[in-house]
Amino acid sequence: MTEQPQNSEQPNEDIMTPFNDVERAIVEGSEGKLSNNDVLAKIASSSLFFLSTEKIEDKTQNVMPLILKGPEEQHFLALFTHPERVAQQFIDSAPYAVSIPGAEAFKQAGSLGVAINPGHPIGLMLDASNVSTIQGLLADEPEGQDPAGA
Repeated sequence: MTEQPQNSEQPNEDIMTPFNDVERAIVEGSEGKLSNNDVLAKIASSSLFFLSTEKIEDKTQNVMPLILKGPEEQHFLALFTHPERVAQQFIDSAPYAVSIPGAEAFKQAGSLGVAINPGHPIGLMLDASNVSTIQGLLADEPEGQDPAGA
């Protein structure tokens, strides 16, 4: 269920090349080609992963994901779209990767903000109030329906 992410330094000219659809959506959103709702819908419908200090077994009840302290002492659940997006300092702190559906990650964030690919240009930070809004939208959607209504 868990695996250790590998981080290999990549050349700077490739740093903005998306590895997958969710990263393409983040880039297109930052360029104004996709609406915020479309970007969030793509994130919610994608598979992401978080890091944990402990190896997660199927029977593991409590998981301690990597939580980062951001601006103004806000706390953020760190989520990643691809193993190459994980900075070595995060791997050193929490070496195990756990896959999670994007919508479930937002639900599990509770009162935290969410940082997607923290420290990488293909990423974003959503504060706790934005995450709360997304949680409300996800709670209102029928199971399996896109939160943006697409």
